[in-house]
Amino acid sequence: MQEITRRQIQLLRCVIQSHIQTAAPISSDHVVRVHDLSFSPATIRNDMASLESKGYLQQPHTSAGRIPTDKAYRFYVDSLMRREKLSQDEKHRIDVLIDRQGNVSEILNQASRILGHISSELAVVLTPFMSHAVFDHMELVGLTERKILVVIHVRSRSVKTIILQVDSETQSGDLEKTASFLNERLSGLSLGEIKNSIRERCQDISPVQTGLIRVMIDSADQIFDLNEPIDMRTSGTSQLLSQPEFSDKGILEALFEILEDRSSLSSVLKQDRAFQVVIGQEHEDERLKPFSVISAQYQIGDDAGTIGVIGPKRMRYSKILPLVERMARTISDYLS
Repeated sequence: MQEITRRQIQLLRCVIQSHIQTAAPISSDHVVRVHDLSFSPATIRNDMASLESKGYLQQPHTSAGRIPTDKAYRFYVDSLMRREKLSQDEKHRIDVLIDRQGNVSEILNQASRILGHISSELAVVLTPFMSHAVFDHMELVGLTERKILVVIHVRSRSVKTIILQVDSETQSGDLEKTASFLNERLSGLSLGEIKNSIRERCQDISPVQTGLIRVMIDSADQIFDLNEPIDMRTSGTSQLLSQPEFSDKGILEALFEILEDRSSLSSVLKQDRAFQVVIGQEHEDERLKPFSVISAQYQIGDDAGTIGVIGPKRMRYSKILPLVERMARTISDYLS
């Protein structure tokens, strides 16, 4: 980060806050008129030019005011932002989730609706990722001489089925022995643990067992790849689309593309950290670069799901961060 003065930091906060509220480029005249700063209009103009040269502001048009860059938003979120307190009504709307009589599906539906309504952005709730689920047992069923149906059972979840092509004919006795061997070695492990350690756990197999078990080990990434949520809920699309950014056809198309691509959307929100904010160019997916994503993990027993908010980069971080955190904490406290 290039060094900026305290005065420039104060000015940058004002510009960001004004742009979040108005969605318009911010001029030095606007800053003078709206914010009670103790320095002159000329100083403000000079400092805005300096902030632009250091990569914190940019001019979208030659004669326009300036808007914050992704670098500015990151600095704002990490260092400048003052978190807002949720209103009593907003807290109440979140807290009544625990009165849903244990209906997990309804709790997550309501969480999505509440996040979308309070944030005025797109809310997304992912049920726990299957990679956290615990393996119970597998079944191997011969379909043809060289095709096997693999059925994976995980605790408290539906099953996954996959068809494997093998190089040589298999007998029903071989299938039963292989399934029994793997069930003994893998039962009680998470699917993620199995993918990462199956070779080590099966390294002492005998030469007689090697063939089919080796096929299963080599195909582990495919067989145990349940690294996706069981379900996804979204809410708040209509409120999001009413915002000025979506008059840009390119941004609108990018949003609908990512919403239709549920696998990519799941990948965006899936995380190892309890809480994260990803802004603009920090996204790997080009379609998400006009947006920011705020997400948090919640727990259901040993499984972790994700809730998040997707919106323009000028979203109201000071309000949405504590909102997402409180929602995740409320769900976790009740369901765990």
